[in-house]
Amino acid sequence: MAWVDVRFEAMQTHMEKRFEQIDKRFEQVDKRFELMQANMDKRFESMQGNMDKRFESVQQDIRNLHQRMDSFMRWSFGVTIGVGGIIIGVLKLWP
Repeated sequence: MAWVDVRFEAMQTHMEKRFEQIDKRFEQVDKRFELMQANMDKRFESMQGNMDKRFESVQQDIRNLHQRMDSFMRWSFGVTIGVGGIIIGVLKLWP
């Protein structure tokens, strides 16, 4: 039975070494995931800054368009009132 104990201890030693290798591999995978997460965080932060700039640019474009539309509405209203006044004046003076 001594040879069975020796063989069992050898297998147990071999299994412990295998588990240590597996633990090292898991540690390596954990490190890779941490590096990937850090890289993704950096990229997201830089993208977020770019997106904020784009939103500000679009918001400014919308403000400019709104100002132009307001100006157009004032001019249209002024022209309409002016032309209406001229037509009324011409009709009143027309015999």
